[in-house]
Amino acid sequence: MVQPTTGAADGSLRGRRRRPSGVAAAFQQRYPVRLTPEQQRYLAARRRAETVLAGLGLAVAALPMLAISVGVAATMGRPVLFTQDRITQDGRIFRARKFRSMRPPAPGAEDDRDRLVPFGRSLRETSLDESPSLWNILVGDMSIVGPRPLTTDYLGRFSADQFTRHAVPAGLTGYAQVNGRNGLDWDERFIMDQEYVRRLGLDLDLWILRDTVMTVRAPRGVTDAGGVSMADFPGPQSTVDLVMEGPDENGAWRRVDRDGRTVLQGEAEVHRDLARVRLGPEDPTASSLLDEALLLVASRLRRTDEVEWAYLEPADDPSEALVAALERAGYTAPDSGVRFPTGERPPLEAGRPAPRFLAFLGLPEEANAIAPPTCESRGRPG
Repeated sequence: MVQPTTGAADGSLRGRRRRPSGVAAAFQQRYPVRLTPEQQRYLAARRRAETVLAGLGLAVAALPMLAISVGVAATMGRPVLFTQDRITQDGRIFRARKFRSMRPPAPGAEDDRDRLVPFGRSLRETSLDESPSLWNILVGDMSIVGPRPLTTDYLGRFSADQFTRHAVPAGLTGYAQVNGRNGLDWDERFIMDQEYVRRLGLDLDLWILRDTVMTVRAPRGVTDAGGVSMADFPGPQSTVDLVMEGPDENGAWRRVDRDGRTVLQGEAEVHRDLARVRLGPEDPTASSLLDEALLLVASRLRRTDEVEWAYLEPADDPSEALVAALERAGYTAPDSGVRFPTGERPPLEAGRPAPRFLAFLGLPEEANAIAPPTCESRGRPG
């Protein structure tokens, strides 16, 4: 979809940064979430208390933060702070602040393990790298407790249900952080975030704060099972309404609803980072589920095949609903003239006809991102 300059089409992503015109990128679907009146009153009272606590915390931590700044400058150089665009309540974008824990990327040392220094590892394990986030709490970008803020390059990858985590402000610590941190897989993290929104209240926040102290004292789950950083979020592998069957040995797959009805089906041929997807006829009675079905196609290609580009051919005479859903998912015609959130050109293959639709499925690159982040590590959003 070519995103307009006025932000997301549902109005939920109004932030301080605007999306430029002429960018082919996925539209962020979300369900409206209404907190109860008691939860809304609790958030208002908590916000007043957090303003006082964050101000006191900054005053008490001033000298320790100065010492950490000296340590960061001595071991990693400048700048001392790492800043990055992240997502908070209702999809608003803010500038998060942390102490750096890695050296800048360098030739031959682009892997996170090569960039992470012992002092930075200690900061992560003790969560002292997060102390500058007290400023974000003071100004209202974050809360002390809430779902961890994720980077803006994941916009368009959340399912509608997963986006409910943004019904409340992002937090310095959260329900998922005291139940495994980055050692959890993405589906588990988002389920816990949604559970936090449903159970929001003083008792749960106090329980999370108590367990946060224990988690920091015995750090576990600072990284995922694969190494230094949390793996990239590929998108949901299923949703409340849909699951995936396949692909089989021939690349055939189906997206089916919970009653077993086929919503969308097709075949996928993968070559390196490019997938050619052929769609079969869609169920005309299930047009409301096409957005989720296409999201699951992209998510599975990212996770299983690390696909960056998708070429898509619909069945003959695709419905208007399917064409509209493809546009919302970021698919566009090769000759449309819009740009993609990457510096790479679509890998059109010589001798083969141009696809009817194509989309960039990778993470937006810093210089071409829709909401440009300053990336210390693409793999460590949490």
